[in-house]
Amino acid sequence: MEAKYKIGYIDEDINQVKKYQRRFRKYGFEVIGYDFDNKMSLEDLMEQVFKSDIDLLMIDYKLNETNKVTFNGEEVESYFYDKKPLFPHIVFTNKVDQAEPHVEDWKIIFDKDDIFSEDENDEIKVQHFITTLERSIEQYRKHIQRRKEEISNLLEKGKVEKLNPTEKHTLLKLQKELKVLDNTYQEEVPEYLMISQNITESQNLKNEAEELLQKLIEKRKKQ
Repeated sequence: MEAKYKIGYIDEDINQVKKYQRRFRKYGFEVIGYDFDNKMSLEDLMEQVFKSDIDLLMIDYKLNETNKVTFNGEEVESYFYDKKPLFPHIVFTNKVDQAEPHVEDWKIIFDKDDIFSEDENDEIKVQHFITTLERSIEQYRKHIQRRKEEISNLLEKGKVEKLNPTEKHTLLKLQKELKVLDNTYQEEVPEYLMISQNITESQNLKNEAEELLQKLIEKRKKQ
């Protein structure tokens, strides 16, 4: 079956990654793993995650059993949530009892052994789990796509005629909403300014754009 979705799976045990690559394949999911180097930092791991083109992130809770890293799944989840709060992600573990006291949202914790039990005939649990993942992915895609389409429509209009104040406000608002959905999104004001250079606008709009850009530059210098 051709993969319909791509899942990033954070587990320091490559054998576990391979195991679930096989199990998810039949449901149309491609599972990819990440490189774990001895004593790597959480930031090093998350850099790999953010660079990977995935639709959903699965996180094993117990990551420090082999002493490759010093952090566990709840730290990964918290870091990821801060950057991409609505992006589909789950804690996928057989250490549920250990994860629950440390993961704030219990709804994202799924028990490997319960879903993929030894009973090969228990397909109902598996299918329910797969449907949950699919719907989470599609819901997020709709959130993102709707805003991107509205932004694109406004920018296209701006190429041929001046945007009115309401439209300019809507454009900036949509880009800020994308920033909330994905804190790694970097194109908000710069993208708008780049397009606006091709629009015949008043000197006031030009000054407004330059002021916004300067504020953004100063803000990022302080970070």
